[in-house]
Amino acid sequence: MTRKIYDDGGATLIEQLLSMTLGAVMIVALYGFFRAELFHHVSQEAKLASLEDARGALDIMVRDLKNAGSWGTGSAPSERGGADDPDNDADGLCNRVYAATSSLIHVQMDLNGNGDCADIEPRENIRYELTGPTATCPGAAIIRRNGDCLVANVTTPVSGKLFTYFDGAGTELAGSPAPTRIKRVRIAFAVSVVNPKQGGNLTSTLSTSVEFRN
Repeated sequence: MTRKIYDDGGATLIEQLLSMTLGAVMIVALYGFFRAELFHHVSQEAKLASLEDARGALDIMVRDLKNAGSWGTGSAPSERGGADDPDNDADGLCNRVYAATSSLIHVQMDLNGNGDCADIEPRENIRYELTGPTATCPGAAIIRRNGDCLVANVTTPVSGKLFTYFDGAGTELAGSPAPTRIKRVRIAFAVSVVNPKQGGNLTSTLSTSVEFRN
């Protein structure tokens, strides 16, 4: 007669606790990895979004500066006062560069050749400046285009220096140079967004140079 022996003891309490401990360790490790990857993804998305906006703004600035001094009639038209002569200076003609400092540049053009360099459409009298923030345009500093917010959350590589100017020989022009001496302008700024993982800011720096056609 054959005797069958059944082992119905199952897993011991120690084995069960060990399995639960190993499972918990694996879950914690996977959660930590997933959380780190999620924060990294969110950070990169925020940085790329701000960088794309800043690149678009830089493209607008480059386009405007390249068009500066484009006179549709072949020569600079007369200023008409008001918008095309905001400082009411003695110069009676529109200027390729009307004013230039490290934080401001004001350019003029006559794209449609109607003899008026203060048209709004197309925009022919353009002023870029680095200023303080507003309620709708935050950050330590912002870039304005004719008073409107163009780029928020701006910092500059050299404090307050958004524009650097050079003459025809490539020599840097310090201070507020005479507009007629400027042949090339370098634009450099950075944009910052809050790092959702570690706090602080994620910063992207942009720079380019524009050589005036005239």
